[in-house]
Amino acid sequence: MAAGELFDMSGEVALITGGGTGIGFALARALAINGATVALAGNEPDSLQAAVEAIAACGGRAISVALDVRQDEMIVSAFDQVENALGPVGVLVNSAGIAHRDKATHLSRETFQNVMSVNVDSAFMVAQEAARRMIRDGRSGSIINVSSILSEVPVRQVAAYGTSKAALSHLTRCLALEWAKHNIRVNEIRPGWFDSALTDRFLKGPAAKVMASQTPLGRLGDFRDLDGAVLLLASKAGVYMTGSAITVDGGYSVNH
Repeated sequence: MAAGELFDMSGEVALITGGGTGIGFALARALAINGATVALAGNEPDSLQAAVEAIAACGGRAISVALDVRQDEMIVSAFDQVENALGPVGVLVNSAGIAHRDKATHLSRETFQNVMSVNVDSAFMVAQEAARRMIRDGRSGSIINVSSILSEVPVRQVAAYGTSKAALSHLTRCLALEWAKHNIRVNEIRPGWFDSALTDRFLKGPAAKVMASQTPLGRLGDFRDLDGAVLLLASKAGVYMTGSAITVDGGYSVNH
């Protein structure tokens, strides 16, 4: 099969949580440029609208859907809206997430639980809704969770975030095992250091140069560096992959 056919996403409907900005938008754009119709889900209308327009400018097709991933009724409503407008979701990208930086001795229970709620609980609930509908309709599908190299590499003052991403990684494998019989593939992407709104607090001042210097390829990630990973996991090219993790970090994790 030629590369163009392997990675062709034509006819696929993809829902991307956190799709209005940062990594979520980058992954949505890659899918859209390669033929998928994408639904960008989030709770910031202005960002979502700008993202829809940016994808249209690249020749892709996108809609926006209001979604606070912490609200179960909004999850169901978002899938209903996408199905009604575009058809059943065949690709889900769980990219919505929050980060927190503080000394572990200063972390409150509320803060820790909030990070876990968005990064783990909500990712599970969104994946569950996607899988329920795929199983109901007898359709195969691809679920892609956006984790982090910090799921395995410990870094000071990010205990809540790192723990949440480690949990998401294990959740990915558990769901992959359980849903394989339905031909629903569940994989994850582990980005390294990318300059985004989520990492602003980590990469302020000299930190960006420090992290780049600790990365064997000598730079921070560019969002387009993620295109290949998401296309592999979402397309026919990755049809025999489930429970897998693709690390995109310029070698940072093997250097630590």
